[in-house]
Amino acid sequence: WDPCNFATKKPITSLKDLKGKKIFTFPTAGRFLKQFGVVPVTLPYEDVEVALQTGELDGVAWSGITEDYTVGWANVTGNFLANNISGAWIGHFFANMDSWKKVPPHLQTMLRLAFDSSHYYRQHWYWGGEAKLRIDGKKMKVTSIPEAEWKTVEVAARKFWDEIGKESPTKAKVVQIFKNYNLAMEKAGPPYRSV
Repeated sequence: WDPCNFATKKPITSLKDLKGKKIFTFPTAGRFLKQFGVVPVTLPYEDVEVALQTGELDGVAWSGITEDYTVGWANVTGNFLANNISGAWIGHFFANMDSWKKVPPHLQTMLRLAFDSSHYYRQHWYWGGEAKLRIDGKKMKVTSIPEAEWKTVEVAARKFWDEIGKESPTKAKVVQIFKNYNLAMEKAGPPYRSV
């Protein structure tokens, strides 16, 4: 559910605006975005704001607008691309099942409640904040790439995930989960996906 949008120093309104942009992003996104001319840059998270100030970076593709404001990136970028490239933090918790089975049932219940509480908090923190900051935020201009042009990215993403799925049986299972989810959202239509 977590958005991953571009926050950049110069506005992005078309795919050609991505060419040559030095972007801090997570490795999978960087690998994908290279085909659109993005130059992925890896830095320690805490150095990103200074790198944006010095010109080492042109932007980030790491989070939604809420995190851009809360960590200070909105102060040094000024532009937010509404088209998102993926979910970033998706709120899952993983456990070694052999270890999990050793946890007493009452403690498993408490952990599940903590997990659910974390999901609920994230959902409201992001989505409540996302809408408000897109409308009322004063630090970032919201731009978008036209839907027909952005479709190019969506089509490329499907091909990219097919390639990732061929790398291992585990990756293939994860990619199939993505495909099933996206198909369900497309069938459900608005507000989950446009028609």
